[in-house]
Amino acid sequence: MRVSVVAVTVGLLIGGVVIGAAPSAAEDFDVDPIFSRYAIVISGESALAHFSDRLKNNGAVVQAWNLSARVSILPFGITRFRFLDSVFDGAFEVGVEPSFENFPTERVTFAGGGLYLRYYLLHFRYKRLVPWVDASIAPGWTNLQIGHVSNETRLSGPFMNLIQAGIGVSYFISPQAAIYVGLQAQHISNAGLDGSNDNFALNTAAGMVIGFSWYVKWPP
Repeated sequence: MRVSVVAVTVGLLIGGVVIGAAPSAAEDFDVDPIFSRYAIVISGESALAHFSDRLKNNGAVVQAWNLSARVSILPFGITRFRFLDSVFDGAFEVGVEPSFENFPTERVTFAGGGLYLRYYLLHFRYKRLVPWVDASIAPGWTNLQIGHVSNETRLSGPFMNLIQAGIGVSYFISPQAAIYVGLQAQHISNAGLDGSNDNFALNTAAGMVIGFSWYVKWPP
């Protein structure tokens, strides 16, 4: 199945949750202890990326999948805003993560590590479903050699930045554990730091991410 089809399906699910979620939905499930100040979050995730159809190498559209592990902290707990009907109420997550990305169509890889940010949109929570937005940047190493200068698709290592941003929803299967799924965009470039002006970038046309998080109150 094409990644784009899966991404559209996931997008419809996320959109329905965010738009249709009632901020005042009543349930015994309480998120306050989960998003307590200084809580630790341990996560693992995998993502798929489908790059632009115009960016073909040897006749194949560039595809990629990645794996990431993350350790984060909720430094502020739940942040509440009294204006605009509290629509910005939520919780920040700040973490570090190593990332590995494989380009099976190119038989090359990327490995790096960097900073991860997520904001949980608690105002739009619906029972055990909590929507979020996120972003990350991971500088690293790659043996990627792709594209051509003539159509501005050339990109080569060894240095590379993997920048990701997304929107998704977490489902809490317990007060300590959640599974999550979302849409994700990727930007890959070397920021011109390899000494060449003939390098451009890779950008996703569609992508998705799925993962698992474990929440640990700290101090215990």
